[in-house]
Amino acid sequence: MTRAQSGQTLVVFTIVTAFVLLATIALVGNTQVLFVNADRADAAALLAAQAGASAIDPAALYTNQVVIAPDVAVPRCEQAGAQAKFVVSVDCNVANNAVTATVVERVEMPIPLLNSTETVRATRTARPAYGGATGGFKPT
Repeated sequence: MTRAQSGQTLVVFTIVTAFVLLATIALVGNTQVLFVNADRADAAALLAAQAGASAIDPAALYTNQVVIAPDVAVPRCEQAGAQAKFVVSVDCNVANNAVTATVVERVEMPIPLLNSTETVRATRTARPAYGGATGGFKPT
């Protein structure tokens, strides 16, 4: 009777090890997908913030100031951020002559463990970029 049951422990150990290996593969695959989509959301937030920061008020240039026009910057920022795939929402704010864009993206998991989708959020801030020298720089 003991000779017929000598492999039970090995069979149970093999089955448990197979499930642990499959769970590890699923966790690594889902984590990789989240990292890739977090980078995509970050890139979309950066693009949105830079697009909004490019909305310089032309009237302020005549007074030697570089000021963002909020009425142009916010729609430009939201439109640029919404171009990325799977973007759920884009929130753009103008404060202190800078544009802050927050992009929320929904990601479908390749191997759903707890949820079939996850949410990724990225926030970036940009200031206007301009050439020339203003304010106290001495020309050489």
